[in-house]
Amino acid sequence: MKPIAHIHTDLPQKFGIPRNSFLAPHLQGRIVFEPEYALNSAVAGIDSFSHLWLLWRFENGEPGGGAADVAGARAAAAAGERAAAPAAASPKPARWSPTVRPPRLGGAERVGVFATRSPFRPNPIGLTCVKLDHVELTDAGPIIHVLGADLRDGTPIYDIKPYIPFADCHPDACGGWIEDAPWHELDVDFPEQLEAEVPAGKLAGLTEVLRQDPRRAGSKHEPTRVYHLAYAGLDVAFTVDGDVLHVVCVS
Repeated sequence: MKPIAHIHTDLPQKFGIPRNSFLAPHLQGRIVFEPEYALNSAVAGIDSFSHLWLLWRFENGEPGGGAADVAGARAAAAAGERAAAPAAASPKPARWSPTVRPPRLGGAERVGVFATRSPFRPNPIGLTCVKLDHVELTDAGPIIHVLGADLRDGTPIYDIKPYIPFADCHPDACGGWIEDAPWHELDVDFPEQLEAEVPAGKLAGLTEVLRQDPRRAGSKHEPTRVYHLAYAGLDVAFTVDGDVLHVVCVS
């Protein structure tokens, strides 16, 4: 298989990417097709749907995530540039384990990989439901604008399918072990003078990302440690003390 498109988001590093779609429903994404598939006729009728399924590839061989991304995030933010999109050809073999430690369980308990959405799987294929914002038709082909995507900037997209409510929605579905581990969000202390440094259209998505606690699951309590998140060309510095995340600098 080869990508039909790549998605461009405000998160160039793994650090900060929501652990599931719609945990940050205001995150913006643009799906840009590869030349071979960049045909306006190929998306005719898609704007009649409210949501889409995206099938995409995890970049498991790429370094990143957690504190290891701090230097790269700061450099990218300081340069005002996005990280380069991963090459579409010759993906590295996926690293996987039959059991994993889900962040929702605090990174302490193990469950089977196929009972999770861990990226470290035998085949690095991701499945995400996104909200369709609008479709932009250009001379170079269509651009699909979406909201709520939990994808890194430059992620390869293998397929796009419409979300069909009567077939895809199961109100009586059981959430398994996840229902016994409700997700915990942080309170975000974001001073007004620092909020003013963020473009208005990007602020809601950034706040949602911070609320999910970008740190690695099970991180030690280090209230004076400064973390850095690369977001929309910005370097967002913050600390976490208990259940409160304090934004200390935006540059």
